[in-house]
Amino acid sequence: MAGSQLKQLKEALKSKGLIGQTNVKKKNKKQKTASETRRNDKEQVIGDIRTQFNQFDQRINRTKHDVSIIQGGKFVKLGSKQHNEAVRTHSTVQKTMKLQYELEKKGHGKTGGLVDRRFGENNKHLSAEEKMLERFTRERQASSKRGNMFSIESDDDNDDFEAGGFTLTHGGRALTLGDGDEAALSDEETSLGAGKTRYVDEDQMEEEGQPARKKTKKEVMKEVIAKSKFYKHQRQTEFKKTQDDIEDLDEDFGDVMQEMYNVKQPTAPKFSTKTQEEIDYDNKVRELTYDRRSVPADRTKTDEELKKEHEEKMKKLEADRLRRMTGFVDDDRDAEGDDLDDDFWAGSDENDEDGFAIKESDAEESNEENSSSGEEEEATTKNFGRTLPVKKPQVSIPSNHQEFVKALVEIEADRQPAYVKKIVEVYKPNLAEGNKDKMNIFVGILFEHLLFLSNQDEPNSILIEQLADIIKRLSESYNQVLVENVREEINNIQDRIADSSLLKRDLVFFVLVGFLFSTSDHYHLIVTPTVILMNEILSTLVYSDEATINQISQGVFTADILLTYQRYSKRFVPEIVNFLQKALLLLIPEPTKIAQDVRGSIFSTSTIFNSKLNISKSEKFSTLESTEMSISQLFAGDESSQFKFQLLNKIIALIDKSTSLWKEKSALIEVVESFIVILKHAVKYFATSLPQTTNLLNKLVKIQNNLLKERKPLALQHHRALAIATFAPKFEENFNPDKKSYDVNRERQEMNKIQNQLKKERKAALKDIRQESRFVAGQQIEEKKSMYDAYHKKMAHIVNSISTIEGAEKNEYEKEKKQRKNK
Repeated sequence: MAGSQLKQLKEALKSKGLIGQTNVKKKNKKQKTASETRRNDKEQVIGDIRTQFNQFDQRINRTKHDVSIIQGGKFVKLGSKQHNEAVRTHSTVQKTMKLQYELEKKGHGKTGGLVDRRFGENNKHLSAEEKMLERFTRERQASSKRGNMFSIESDDDNDDFEAGGFTLTHGGRALTLGDGDEAALSDEETSLGAGKTRYVDEDQMEEEGQPARKKTKKEVMKEVIAKSKFYKHQRQTEFKKTQDDIEDLDEDFGDVMQEMYNVKQPTAPKFSTKTQEEIDYDNKVRELTYDRRSVPADRTKTDEELKKEHEEKMKKLEADRLRRMTGFVDDDRDAEGDDLDDDFWAGSDENDEDGFAIKESDAEESNEENSSSGEEEEATTKNFGRTLPVKKPQVSIPSNHQEFVKALVEIEADRQPAYVKKIVEVYKPNLAEGNKDKMNIFVGILFEHLLFLSNQDEPNSILIEQLADIIKRLSESYNQVLVENVREEINNIQDRIADSSLLKRDLVFFVLVGFLFSTSDHYHLIVTPTVILMNEILSTLVYSDEATINQISQGVFTADILLTYQRYSKRFVPEIVNFLQKALLLLIPEPTKIAQDVRGSIFSTSTIFNSKLNISKSEKFSTLESTEMSISQLFAGDESSQFKFQLLNKIIALIDKSTSLWKEKSALIEVVESFIVILKHAVKYFATSLPQTTNLLNKLVKIQNNLLKERKPLALQHHRALAIATFAPKFEENFNPDKKSYDVNRERQEMNKIQNQLKKERKAALKDIRQESRFVAGQQIEEKKSMYDAYHKKMAHIVNSISTIEGAEKNEYEKEKKQRKNK
């Protein structure tokens, strides 16, 4: 349509037959104009034209991209006509809900309209005539009972009087004009003229036979006020009298107390009048007073219950240890996972704090020692049946290792553990403040003293074991200084490893660490650095060109400790395998015969073949029953063939121990293969003297064969082929897209249709209810926000006004103060 807006509007109105000539004769009568066909909807036509030309009234949501949403179960394009209609409908619904909410809010708490309480109004079973008749009957009955004081149409005056319809103005007295009556009447008229009512005495009226008059509210209130004032005056009088008596007593209190002090107290008789039997009875009563009350004991558990508790405890401890071994550490645990024993010393008192108590034998020994040294000890005494404890001997806790050594000089070795226990008993943390710090230092001193004893030429193994047990128990509670000392000792051992000068105390240190701490943890502050140190020792011996018999023996001892560390975690340590291989080649006779088989080893075979440590093939040895060796032998420098034979026996035992420990490892085939070659050569020389070599070789060969059978190469996953599910389509012969159901039963079809409609309506109703509830909640929140804003605004205004007034008053005060000061 070309042209301006005005021309387009005229053209549209003319095409609709609203303007222009309308009485033109039509050539074709079959065609009718718009005015003829739409006479009754002229307003609708005009509205359509107005909507078409008012483009600014139409809301169009323009989107940058073509986006479709699901609306009403259909895909609707954003900005389209369907979407705009839905938005317009939503806004209309919102406005309607807001109007309804405001209307309900305005009428909240108010009741409007009239409630028709007439008889029979809500009864549908009564006709209008019956309702009118019943109402008239009830009205007459009520009026006859109530009576009417203003009724003048009553035929029977007596009935009205009896019903209370009339009252006498003079109380039933005769109307006479006597002198007294005239005076009374004049007085009454005077009082009535003054606006007051005069009443006669009630008692007098009762005596005269007249009915008593009911008191007015004013008279009743006067009586109540008068009584209240009377009682109040009585209370005040009593209170004043009481206060006067108290003041008089306070004034005379000093004289009374002085007289009481001057009275002589009766003196007790010098000799008791009680008999011996009464005295014994009193003593018995005192003993019963101090006796401890009996407490019900726990039920004695059966053997099955005790066994079950022990198994549950072991399972819990093992689970905790496995968690720590895999790296999941609980910081709030109380004890180590490997601390499976509960008792510290046999026969100790479990109720004693920290678990420390002295054995009876140790106590007797300490008593004898202190009696010989001249320390004072008191025997138990009885006082009213109570047993007083024996005074404990006084011992001093050392502050460093030198003081501790000086204190132990005069004490025999077998009594030193009792002396240490005595110190632990005396310096419990609950006995005095600061004892916990002292005990922390003392545990570190004990650890240092244990290493000092082990480094002597002839160490006392029994004393070392006893002190180790004590440190083990103390380390659970006091380990702060102990950890610092152990870390410092690790640094010292590392320096000695670099110089190849290990000491006895270093090997004892490795044993103590495994005894005091958990060695199966994934990471441990003490154990992990110690394991690294021991691996460093073994690696140094593996790559060393000149290894002595002492170094080999120390390495064998270190490898044994390492395997002991891994008894729970079972971690593979390659340094142990390499060292045991080299140690075997250094000790067995004629290692050059297997040179081709060990050429691939990581260590230099030339140094092994040229070594002078190999046992001669002509040597004959007797069978050894034990594989244990003392630490002193490792540092004695013994190069005899017998000592080498002992080392060889120990190495074979370690190989057996390691294979049993790593039997679940997938790399055990390679580990066993390296040992089989060397053991086959060693069996030729030590088949009779070392029968365990033959047994070990047979065992390793069986393990290798079994592992080779079980080992399979890696391969991709093979999945079973799954067929694709196929379904035969169902065809309907007389298919009709407009038909919703093909059910033959007409009633059931109608019932299903009604149920679907009901379900749909129910969902729609629930949706409307939820929408209305959300809208109401939003409106309430907005009202609360506006109320809070108004409140805070009001309070801020009040605070500002008060501050302004205070500031002005303060300025006036300062000004006045300054003026007076200047004057």
